[in-house]
Amino acid sequence: MKTRIITGVALFAAVLLIFFVDSYLLNFAILGFVLYTAFGEAQKLYGLQGGSLALIAVIFYLLTPFSNPVFIAILAVLLVVSFLAHFKSENLTPALPFLYPMTPIFLIWMLYSQYGVGYLAWLILTVVACDSGAFFVGKFCGKHAFSETSPNKTWEGVAGGIAVATVFGAGFGWVLTDSFWHSLITAFLVATFGVWGDLFESYLKRRAGVKDSGTLLPGHGGMLDRVDGYLFGVAAMLWTLSW
Repeated sequence: MKTRIITGVALFAAVLLIFFVDSYLLNFAILGFVLYTAFGEAQKLYGLQGGSLALIAVIFYLLTPFSNPVFIAILAVLLVVSFLAHFKSENLTPALPFLYPMTPIFLIWMLYSQYGVGYLAWLILTVVACDSGAFFVGKFCGKHAFSETSPNKTWEGVAGGIAVATVFGAGFGWVLTDSFWHSLITAFLVATFGVWGDLFESYLKRRAGVKDSGTLLPGHGGMLDRVDGYLFGVAAMLWTLSW
């Protein structure tokens, strides 16, 4: 528990520093590291070996400042599946990490590059509020299991986490958008999608028979363990921002 707390405080301080400095190049490099690390962890969850696929993902990532990241992600997936088809591969699994986690990480860069660090902070803090709310409400009030994929989660905890994140996220977003109702809907959807983002990663870990996606962060597991909620939440946020 002590190690987990120390790592958590260090991560929180690092995120605050990133928000304060708000360097385009630094944030691009940091997200590139997140991509490379999370991609490698996902490969293991999918039962893939070798680091060449992660390098390919990073090469495509380097193209995102020059074009719409969504188009780059789609292009990457299409090229990978075309390559597998060309060589008549019996296994399409190598394409999976390009769908998850690569594509959602590209969306995070899209959110930051198009809307700014304030919206990135909105995403991160809303998901954090959901995780924290779910933990405390679930601990004290949780009775009904949420999913067989994640036995420790309860419906009460999930509902409490989404409620806390919706209120907190709506207030934070209101400052950015000047629209309370739009911020409320956005926060609710980000929190809800974030819950299933966490659940999906738990599903992958259970299929792979592992507790954590990696060992990068002492007490917290791997990179994918830390960003799973954001990977689904960012899609919801970009969708609502397009309205």
